Amino acid sequence: MRQGLLSLPLVLMLASPLLQAEQAPAAQGPIVDTTDRQAELEDRLSENLQQRQTLKESPDVTASAAGQAQLARLRQENHRLRLQLEELQARPQAEPQLLNDQQQWFAVGGGVGVLGFLLGVLTTRGRRRRQWLN
Repeated sequence: MRQGLLSLPLVLMLASPLLQAEQAPAAQGPIVDTTDRQAELEDRLSENLQQRQTLKESPDVTASAAGQAQLARLRQENHRLRLQLEELQARPQAEPQLLNDQQQWFAVGGGVGVLGFLLGVLTTRGRRRRQWLN
């Protein structure tokens, strides 16, 4: 066997660890979920602000203890929602995956097929010449 043909499998074996697919962390959900969650928090925050404003403006509710308790509860919930919203906005947004799992396996299979074809062509090319010489 020629020296050039032995170097090709050696290079392929050394490069194979670099070709492995990268696994996304399971803790991060899809980007769609994050944006939906963020929109939901913004909607709830705006609703609570409107309720709080109506409670502040109505004179009979602000005077009662129940109205004060509801106002305090809304303030706490608004504060909690603002913190959650800031936390979601502060997270770095993960880049969307270019290929899903099925597409990645299809691409890997195609790469293996092309690689096998190239190796077959390279290894049988010398044999054909030898058969004609004999």
